[in-house]
Amino acid sequence: MRDLKKYWREVRELERSLPTFVWLMSLDDPWRGLTGGVLAEAPAEQGAKLLHAKSHRLATAEEIAGHMEQRSAAARREFQESLRRRGITIVAVEETAATEPAAKDRGRNLR
Repeated sequence: MRDLKKYWREVRELERSLPTFVWLMSLDDPWRGLTGGVLAEAPAEQGAKLLHAKSHRLATAEEIAGHMEQRSAAARREFQESLRRRGITIVAVEETAATEPAAKDRGRNLR
């Protein structure tokens, strides 16, 4: 029974040292059949258990930034694809061209 108490004490200590949500990177573990290199966000309680089991490690800032960039790029592609399916096209317009009237039209009253 002592080992179980020790386990939970260590997990709770880890949990208190973590923020509310933590980014974790999985580690390769052929014995368990786990593939490494998968990034996941988890609550502190779950993250503490995974870190204690040494199946995951804390993700670096670069890994998190790369993941977020991939996520936003995928969201942009999905948004563009949904617009394309509905027949909507977005065209970029230069701000100066859109706000300034043409030189020949400046003196005329257009109605």
